[in-house]
Amino acid sequence: MPDRAWFLRCSADEVADRAVLVGDRGRVDKAATVLDDPVVLNQDRGLSAVTGRYCGRPVTVAAFGMGAPIAAVVLHELAQIGVRRFVRLGTVLGIGGTSLGDFVLAEGAVRNEATSGTYLPAGFPAIADHELNTALRGVLSAGTHPWTAGLIASYDGFYTEMFAAAPDRIEPTRQRMQDLARYGVKAVDMETSAVLVVARALGVAAASLCLASVDGVTQEKLGAGRGEAEVELLHTGLAALAGLDPV
Repeated sequence: MPDRAWFLRCSADEVADRAVLVGDRGRVDKAATVLDDPVVLNQDRGLSAVTGRYCGRPVTVAAFGMGAPIAAVVLHELAQIGVRRFVRLGTVLGIGGTSLGDFVLAEGAVRNEATSGTYLPAGFPAIADHELNTALRGVLSAGTHPWTAGLIASYDGFYTEMFAAAPDRIEPTRQRMQDLARYGVKAVDMETSAVLVVARALGVAAASLCLASVDGVTQEKLGAGRGEAEVELLHTGLAALAGLDPV
């Protein structure tokens, strides 16, 4: 085990045994407002991280930015210095009946990103940890926020595969989303499949719970209420992690 994480610049005694992974470092700032005794660990390269307590349990929250490669780096480094459980809390493009503002719990993921293939071969499934997902389901079921569960498809190319940035991309992108929905996929993102596979490869547990902030077919964005939904997402993930005994 290394003494310190290379990019995150923190050590084993500074992190908890469980962590939340977020994309936007602004969500680390939000997390710091709901954690007790938050201590900022890093700001270098935009990889913000903080450790505090939620319902009495130590929890680390770390940002990775965007995309599977850096999400894998952050997860890998935290796993190397002792984190055993990870929950990705982020945003997704909703499809397949998922409404704007819904939370989407990944039961598994479609591996259409390349990073996970550097850890495990293509035939290895991207499946969420059962204990973590059971804890997340419990918190979701006890709450009032609308949610759904199913597959999330992860891609590398945001403007080439997920979101039409030019008129000639609109129809192929819409068709891709409709095809995915036909096979039961509930949302699309850039990281979930990598997070689930990398965690399995490293012998740690991972799950993904995200907010549908964009309609994957119409490209409509969630407007009013997004900020409140992101805070509720944080509380949901943190409550699920805090409810689990140490490994």
